[in-house]
Amino acid sequence: MGTFPFDLSAQLVLTVLEDHVVVVAENNFVIVNFKDHAALERVLYNVLPPSSGKGGGSLGESLGKARELNQALGKAGLVVDVRVNNKTYVEFGTGNMPKITANAVFGKVGSWFKRS
Repeated sequence: MGTFPFDLSAQLVLTVLEDHVVVVAENNFVIVNFKDHAALERVLYNVLPPSSGKGGGSLGESLGKARELNQALGKAGLVVDVRVNNKTYVEFGTGNMPKITANAVFGKVGSWFKRS
């Protein structure tokens, strides 16, 4: 992506309550890595405002917001790879929609059986 207006180069550890989130960036590519799925859920719960809707509507709202984020990152020329335990869960900025992997689906299902 030669038209990217600046280069990123960073290694950062963010702490949200007890969870550490590793952020690594190079050029236009950013990796955000969580220790496990439970840490991802705790960080999202503590950082993002709660959804105003309940039931089926909230899933649609979440997908719409993910699509908006994906489009904004794509326009900016950024690629953000969200990982859990070093496995890609979702990638933003590379296509029309975010790329959600099987790891994300299995991680969510697995989290239903684990309680922290």
